[in-house]
Amino acid sequence: MKAYKLHGPKSLENFKLSDYDEPTVHDHEVKIQVKAVSLNFRDWALANGWFGYPGEKLPFIPFSDAAGVVTEVGSSVTTLQVGDRVAANFFPDWHDGSFSAAKTARSLGGSTDGVLAEYVTFPENSVAKVPDSFSFAEAAAFPCAGVTAWHSLVVQAQLKPTDTVLLQGTGGVSIFGLQIAKLMGAQVIITSSSEEKLTQAREMGADLVINYKETPNWDEQVRALTQGQGVDYVLEVAGQMARSVKALKAGGSIFQIGAVGGPNDEAPNLGMVPINTQRIQGIYVGSTQMLTDMLHAFDRNQLKPVISKTFDFDQAKEALAYMGSGSHFGKIVVQVG
Repeated sequence: MKAYKLHGPKSLENFKLSDYDEPTVHDHEVKIQVKAVSLNFRDWALANGWFGYPGEKLPFIPFSDAAGVVTEVGSSVTTLQVGDRVAANFFPDWHDGSFSAAKTARSLGGSTDGVLAEYVTFPENSVAKVPDSFSFAEAAAFPCAGVTAWHSLVVQAQLKPTDTVLLQGTGGVSIFGLQIAKLMGAQVIITSSSEEKLTQAREMGADLVINYKETPNWDEQVRALTQGQGVDYVLEVAGQMARSVKALKAGGSIFQIGAVGGPNDEAPNLGMVPINTQRIQGIYVGSTQMLTDMLHAFDRNQLKPVISKTFDFDQAKEALAYMGSGSHFGKIVVQVG
């Protein structure tokens, strides 16, 4: 089979496509012919050496999100069969229940091999069945960004129609967050530096928008738009925690997810967290059960992931470069099979 591996030292030049043996299926595993993978900011950051994992071993197969068809099952597999359409969970060991260090010790395309290959194998309880309403490209969009937003707003926040959510930017997590928040009837404020993207967000149901290039003190604008109250929830993906805290309602919650803006020495320091902040909750994707629940919720409500652009398998490096440009609205997909 063909597969990409990231070699050391990390860089896009050392992101290489080669031929490898197909993986072997063990008793509780299934082999999947990968049809599509989707990118996350984490993939770009890893490929460019922004961070790594303790004990990381190069080379490894990158990317965490994939959908495909089961082509072989192990002798002990009972819930899946050849021909099933499935998506792999970001954490192969977090099947259900609450977060734990043991369940999240391995993450695809980082601390263990990922999915940018023609074939992969996983334990049967590490993958979710995909409803027929989704293409493989759409199904591949869910596992990291989608589950992160679902974990934040559905599992943790238990979002209500009376809530207001602040979303930062128009990448995968934020656009899934927009879809989930509107599904739950909540009000949404979303930020971007692009008027075109803000228009797209409005068309998807965003109630209020802020151009943070024109309004760098966007936290003040959030409070103005909420009659001085602030928002109930923030999906903090930008690495602007101090401003997110200032935009938060008394008793509100911030879900800290990432820092897509990268290191920023000019950003205001967080300092003392206000005593009326309910919580700052770290969110690190989620379980196979969360992925299954989200797939069913989107299917039943006829919602589809937003795909910005699709690349061919031999264009994976171009897809990464597109991710790094920040031009996307929603998800970026690479077609594999």
